[in-house]
Amino acid sequence: MAFYLGFDVCKSKLDVSLVNEQGIEQWYDIVPNSAEDIASFLLTVQGNYPDDEVISVVESTATYHYNLLEATSALMLPCRLLNPIVTKQQIKSTIRGKKTDRTDALIIARLGLRGEGRLYTFEPYMAAKALVRSMQKLGQLEGTLSRHSSHLTTQVRVRPSETATELLVGVRSSIVDARKQLYRELTTSTQGETYDLLQSIPGVGPYIAASLIGELQTMERFEKAGRLVAYAGLDLRVKQSGHTLNSTGHLTKRGSSYLRRSLFIAANVARQHDPYFRSLYDKKRNEGKSYTTATIAVARKLLLIVRAVWLSKKAYDVEVAMRG
Repeated sequence: MAFYLGFDVCKSKLDVSLVNEQGIEQWYDIVPNSAEDIASFLLTVQGNYPDDEVISVVESTATYHYNLLEATSALMLPCRLLNPIVTKQQIKSTIRGKKTDRTDALIIARLGLRGEGRLYTFEPYMAAKALVRSMQKLGQLEGTLSRHSSHLTTQVRVRPSETATELLVGVRSSIVDARKQLYRELTTSTQGETYDLLQSIPGVGPYIAASLIGELQTMERFEKAGRLVAYAGLDLRVKQSGHTLNSTGHLTKRGSSYLRRSLFIAANVARQHDPYFRSLYDKKRNEGKSYTTATIAVARKLLLIVRAVWLSKKAYDVEVAMRG
């Protein structure tokens, strides 16, 4: 018999619901969110169900689910990883009373029973993913502080005191230093053949290469190119009317926003310096497309080239790209 452990994850704890093959909850528990506590809990569950298969199910939630993934990988136990979009849709459609962490854990367990999500496999660059996302968030924070300072001095016409000015400058300086340190750690954590090959692609420098590796982890998980495009949120949203399916022309923006941002930056550079990407960008602009739409088209093509370079283990060739 198979049982499913649904984990609703937050920073400090995990709410856990165990269901059987009929989806009936057997029990509920709370576990501290640390790899050691989770591993101990999983071993206890395995001991209580020695002749049964126990499958963990968790939603991909920022970085809070990493401890569970680390524990299941170390113990070589199966774990299904859910897309947050699937979880939210199910929760909205099923909850009629008060929403609780326990009901979320139960729903997650039942989604695993239905076969939702993908079976998690070890991600060799998990640290890189966390570093990339921290760098991007710090960059956003730096931009916010810069705009706030400009707003004070130009629009509101308020001149902050020397102490306030020094504090603001100090905070921004600390953010810059932190990003530099994280960048050094990021590039060190992703060194290897793939890291070097990706940098042969126009627009992909050391940071973008490390960012791609951190977000994608392994290319083998994307059996088809369309799944990779969808993971980056670069596929078009579809609207159904009766029996007709039409593209709305807007991106779904599902999947990793961090990956999408890195690809957009790379595409903007590539279309300025590479003849193939420049011709693709110009073609879209001549069709009347906006700057953003044309750049997205470049980003989508660039992502497919990333996949080809990664899987073939061959450097980017502009002539091959133009023929493709």
